[in-house]
Amino acid sequence: MKNIHKMLVASIITGALVGCGSDSKDDIGSSYLRVFHASPDAPEVNVWLDGKPALLGVDYQQSSGQIRVDAGNHRVQVDAILPDGSSLTVIPETNLDLMADIEYNVVAAGKAAQLGTDDVNAFTPKIVSRNALVPQGARVQAMHGAPDVPMVDIYITAVDADLTDVQPFANDISYLEVSEAVEVPAGSYQIRITSATNSSTVYFDSGAVQVPSGGDWFAVATYNTEAGVSPVNLLVDTGSDSLVVRDKYNGSNLRVVHTISDAPGVDVWVNGIAPAMGSPLDNLTFKGSTDYLAVPAGNYTFDVAVNGSDPVAVVGALSLDASLLAAVNYTALAIGNLDDAVDNDQLLVVTDDTRRLATAAKLRAIHTSTLAGNVDIYISADNTPSDDDVKLSNISYKGDSTMLQVSPGEVYVIVTPADDINTIAIGPALFNLTAGSITTLVAIDDPEALTGVSVISLDD
Repeated sequence: MKNIHKMLVASIITGALVGCGSDSKDDIGSSYLRVFHASPDAPEVNVWLDGKPALLGVDYQQSSGQIRVDAGNHRVQVDAILPDGSSLTVIPETNLDLMADIEYNVVAAGKAAQLGTDDVNAFTPKIVSRNALVPQGARVQAMHGAPDVPMVDIYITAVDADLTDVQPFANDISYLEVSEAVEVPAGSYQIRITSATNSSTVYFDSGAVQVPSGGDWFAVATYNTEAGVSPVNLLVDTGSDSLVVRDKYNGSNLRVVHTISDAPGVDVWVNGIAPAMGSPLDNLTFKGSTDYLAVPAGNYTFDVAVNGSDPVAVVGALSLDASLLAAVNYTALAIGNLDDAVDNDQLLVVTDDTRRLATAAKLRAIHTSTLAGNVDIYISADNTPSDDDVKLSNISYKGDSTMLQVSPGEVYVIVTPADDINTIAIGPALFNLTAGSITTLVAIDDPEALTGVSVISLDD
């Protein structure tokens, strides 16, 4: 796994510096840099320039803005961020040379998991150089950086312009290809990315975006790892800032999980409408879960009713008003115990991180057991909890570890009462966590388990 980190980060940085300014000297001249993390499954990195930290934790869909440095040689060191939070020097200090009055746009693109293969979508760095200038209006250049998305045309038009009446800003752009850098008047534009053979097949629609005077845009179409119908987002570096433009039609993803051991099969009503018979939200039973369901972003009322009841028996404690945001993945968990006369029943909604990493497994634990009390959760290399393990301490009911990055391999997940390492409530449960996997563990009441509690696994 360390070799994968070394190859990946070396490929990203070789031939380029990342984000640290220095005072320019008139007799030397200046070079300009922008760096883009556009590899959807690549890890975060730290970069050192001339012995000083340049960027820390550079993550997917982030860019540096335009950085001015003295032209000439610079020393660069790169540390990879490992799943346990430590760092590993993967490139010792290396001398690199940059030319004066040139801007280098360095894009880390492609799939890290395919690194070293002949796959056309395998990770590769792309360096686009151009003259450094300040446009009178605005300058726009675009790159196709989304693996698995076919050849496209790019349109930059007046808002709501009919595409049949205009010429593309760039046509027949294949993966890793780049448009010309074109000056345009400042103003409001609509950016659309379409099939190269049929402009009515729109892969991405920005809606109205404002391109300001003096804006010097370099935009990379990146693979969409979030919720939404579009396969791409647009990572835009304006020269002074970095922003992600998402498709205006992107909605949310929602999945529902039934964790209440004494509740029958239930129907989930959305905005007062019962689910169709046979739909994923019809007759969801204990320990059951749906796949992610695509829904429009917006405000919702959710009600949970006993399946087959007549008249409809709604579980009032599980009703929920919620706002679902565009591009966000959600899990709604029906939790509690209906018969314990305790106010612990609700529809608990959490947001999900669904970006997979080629260099790490992702693991999450959510505590929804009403019987377990506060717990400690151990992620261990063996079947015995110890203080040397990754430990989540004193997790209360409805507690959420959020997504943790862990090294791929076999691990045991062990749950004990808080501060009681000798009493195992759940486990040891063995999981083979592979690179790129996502595992969400939910602790539940379970009358079939010896201890009265167990765990269900979502995702992989």
